[in-house]
Amino acid sequence: MPKAVDRESRRREIAEALHRIAARDGLEGVSVRTVAAEARMSAGAVQREFGTKDELLGFAFQVAVDEVADRFGHVRIGPGHLTSVEALRQVLLGLLPTDERGLARTRIWAAFYAHAAIDPLFAETLSALDDETRTRFVQLLEYARDQGELAPGKDLEAVAELLLVVIDGLWMGCARLPDGSSLDGQRAAIEAVIALLER
Repeated sequence: MPKAVDRESRRREIAEALHRIAARDGLEGVSVRTVAAEARMSAGAVQREFGTKDELLGFAFQVAVDEVADRFGHVRIGPGHLTSVEALRQVLLGLLPTDERGLARTRIWAAFYAHAAIDPLFAETLSALDDETRTRFVQLLEYARDQGELAPGKDLEAVAELLLVVIDGLWMGCARLPDGSSLDGQRAAIEAVIALLER
């Protein structure tokens, strides 16, 4: 058991190194050699865990996805907590890259999307993630509708798809912003989407 734990810890250390490079230098600065140096490991140690740069990027992407899911898994909805629409606002605002970690996530996301255009494995990973997110959005919207929080006449499947497009657009747009750019435009876009939903 300790060996398995040590290996997982080592893999996460490597992913963390990739995140730091992505935030600082963009994905162009990522290679097995640069990640190894950042993680203070030998290139051979990194290659034993990840045979290719794509494998490393895929793992780093999954770490970012899990981090976001864990963060928003703690959002509480219902009596005494947030309304569904307010929770959705917080989720969308929370995706904006307001720190180094968030910037790394957006850049890794953008790189993963670029790979998905030509690599079926990356495309399948994104498709499965979209399916899961779409289902969760529909469930949230159904609850919001039942609680009378949504404007009437909304096609919940279409709204869920819109939210996926908004998230992709936010992250792809933010990934190419110069460091230190204002995110006021992105925040305004999120508020516009929420205004369309609220009763």
